[in-house]
Amino acid sequence: MGRILITGGFGYVGGRITRHLGRLRAPVNLRVLSRRDLERVPPWAGSVEVVRGDLRDLVALTTAVAGVQAVIHLAAPDEVMSRKDPDEALEVTGQGTHRLLQASLEGGVRRFLYFSTFHVYGPWARGRITEETATRPVHPYAITHRLAEDYVNWFRHEHGLETLILRLSNAIGCPADPLVDRWTLVFNDLCRQAVLSGHLRLRSDGSQVRDFITLTDVARAIEHCLDLPDWGDGLFNLGSGRTLSVFELAKAIAAAYADSRGKRVEIEHGPGRPGESTSPFEFCIEKLLATGFVLRGSFLEETLGTFELIEQGASAGGRLGQH
Repeated sequence: MGRILITGGFGYVGGRITRHLGRLRAPVNLRVLSRRDLERVPPWAGSVEVVRGDLRDLVALTTAVAGVQAVIHLAAPDEVMSRKDPDEALEVTGQGTHRLLQASLEGGVRRFLYFSTFHVYGPWARGRITEETATRPVHPYAITHRLAEDYVNWFRHEHGLETLILRLSNAIGCPADPLVDRWTLVFNDLCRQAVLSGHLRLRSDGSQVRDFITLTDVARAIEHCLDLPDWGDGLFNLGSGRTLSVFELAKAIAAAYADSRGKRVEIEHGPGRPGESTSPFEFCIEKLLATGFVLRGSFLEETLGTFELIEQGASAGGRLGQH
């Protein structure tokens, strides 16, 4: 496997992918494009080459793709930032992806893997959601990811770049870096509440239904896809293929904390949230499974690891998720 560039390689999802690929037995040359100062690079990433810059920095992009065989592109404003500043989401996720594709093409990159999102299907997606289900994004986060998908497909058909789009559902698990500011995600928030207060207060009535996949399986899926000789039509759904309500997720986290720490955790429902989907659906991943991928991630291991990380931060007097 040649040199790999990972954009957003120290983020919530990207950090786990970078750490996983760095631990493979076969030598993997990893380079991360990041806005972080070098002193804030996680200790486990000591052997990873870091190029400072972002998707608006053409010089950094040219440097980052030099000598690279494959790009794994995750860098993008999250759903909170995209709603807060849609213009930045358009500039970074949409136009930034186009810049990275252009730099990759000019730099001789062979394969380009793009992380999109389940949310491109829109809030009204029901029943079986396959890669052929129509997309109806209505949020700046989803809209700009769908735009980036179109740019990826354009470079595939116009320029022959080998590309793959992964539409990720809801990744859950222990962050590779406690400084990643994703503690508002429902799984992380509930784990933190369990550790710090022993009480879970849902921000909703808990009836929303979601597909959750462990970060372990997300990272393993990247390893698997990089090893595939043919990416077919260049589009896979990436999820667990099964759904849980937020309340069921909370009950599982409370049970894991009670069993591992011997302390009972109460769950308090929040108010109902109009407009959020409570209808059952199936996020189909048969297309990915047909390539030989097998889900192996453990919800319990991810949960216990997240508890540990929060406990370590609390005992050190630190603040999780600080910038």
